[in-house]
Amino acid sequence: MKALKIKLYQNLCNYKKEGSFGYVQTYPLPTPSMVRGLVHNILEANEYIPLKISIQGKSDAVITNMQRVYKFDRDPVNRPDNPYLVKLRNSMKTATHGILFVDLHVNIRLILHICFKDDNEEKCKKLYKKSQEIVPVLGRNEDIALIEDIRIVDVNKFFGRKSQSKFPMFVSKEALIENVGTKYRLPFWYERVEDFDENRIFHFIEASYISENIPLRKDVIMVDDENDIVYFLTA
Repeated sequence: MKALKIKLYQNLCNYKKEGSFGYVQTYPLPTPSMVRGLVHNILEANEYIPLKISIQGKSDAVITNMQRVYKFDRDPVNRPDNPYLVKLRNSMKTATHGILFVDLHVNIRLILHICFKDDNEEKCKKLYKKSQEIVPVLGRNEDIALIEDIRIVDVNKFFGRKSQSKFPMFVSKEALIENVGTKYRLPFWYERVEDFDENRIFHFIEASYISENIPLRKDVIMVDDENDIVYFLTA
């Protein structure tokens, strides 16, 4: 099958774990929902596009950054003690400030394989073209990425002798020979919302984050024509 292979570089970025606020932790790699968001944003899609995604990569380190943040709160009547008064559009709001600690990946390089459920080859070509027209963002709004290489590759079943991960990656337990890795409940995709007042409803999958050189089952992994391992996460 055909897949779009994207090699991304990010200098400093955070793939935020849900539920972490005062100390914003990061996933070791972007989650499937983040990669889906990247694809949908590039394609300017207004509806959900079913995808198969393989995610792997590695950073030099994870550091903790201290940031000063400002939070816009309620109106002055309900928050009279807040130190700042600001006008947002047609209403007055109060604001506070504080300190936030944020985990950041340093010099992370990612390898993403993206495959579409319907009209795969045509959509891969469209994504390939449009990816070169914008500056991609993966993670937070400020986490821009550099596309170091992008190409359409052939992905086939693995028939080699040594089936193991070349880079840290997300896999499901079915791909593992041994019980290794760090287990995560990853946001896989979320239902569309109409505005910022609505809460996103996420659908999750169970996956393991493994390091390089971990043995994998030959019957469930794939390989591209550049001999890189591919494992598509599925719900």
